[in-house]
Amino acid sequence: MGYHDLSSCTLTAVERREEGLRIVHILRDSYDQMQEHERSFLERMDDLDIPVSVKQLFWLRDLKDKYL
Repeated sequence: MGYHDLSSCTLTAVERREEGLRIVHILRDSYDQMQEHERSFLERMDDLDIPVSVKQLFWLRDLKDKYL
């Protein structure tokens, strides 16, 4: 699996948050297949009040590519 380039994100904080939540919700059906640290990360990202950094968003994208 290739990883996303952290230097190529032009999304705003709101757009990152919205995309992050979409990915978290998409991945809920894959929780059984995930490692504990991946599940824990997704559970933290499901909190509506926290921002999503570029690094976190790209990790979410990588998880989506890995499990879907």
